[in-house]
Amino acid sequence: MKRITLVVAILGLIFCTNATAQDFQFGVKAGLNISSLSGGSDLGYGSKPGFHAGVVAEIPFSDAILIQPEVLFSLQGSGNGLTGLSNDFNLFYLSVPLAVKYNIWDELYIEAGPQLGVQLSNNLDDFALDGNAFDIGFVVGAGYRLDDNFYFQLRFNGGFINAIDDVASKNRVLQVSAIYFF
Repeated sequence: MKRITLVVAILGLIFCTNATAQDFQFGVKAGLNISSLSGGSDLGYGSKPGFHAGVVAEIPFSDAILIQPEVLFSLQGSGNGLTGLSNDFNLFYLSVPLAVKYNIWDELYIEAGPQLGVQLSNNLDDFALDGNAFDIGFVVGAGYRLDDNFYFQLRFNGGFINAIDDVASKNRVLQVSAIYFF
């Protein structure tokens, strides 16, 4: 946890060398996840609803480019085709995306960047499976700034590492989010 916080702080300092303290915005973020695991597994991956919540910062890099580091708790995983949530793969992550936002028109932004995830807990023991402790991936999406305080996002997160050891199971997450900046 301390290492992730340190990485976010260092990256923020690198990207904001020309921004002053009053240019920074801090906020809280929450939203809905629709997640699944990709791969040719016989486990029957289906979509699973979840959530994400955490904190964000917005750092201006230029008039059109902003850097948005985040620290989020995120419930992801996959519905495995059986009935009931107890049969789903529930993967709880601490996710740290670092999105670069580009203002394409008025208050509309496109976003992309890397993401690091740490798997905090899972229910894979119920299925005699083991989870990977880390996930490295990417985020891509779009956002709309309603006013100085509210920002809405639609984002796709893709993982490069299998979430379940020795099984094709990369994270795929569609997120709908609301951010409130202070």
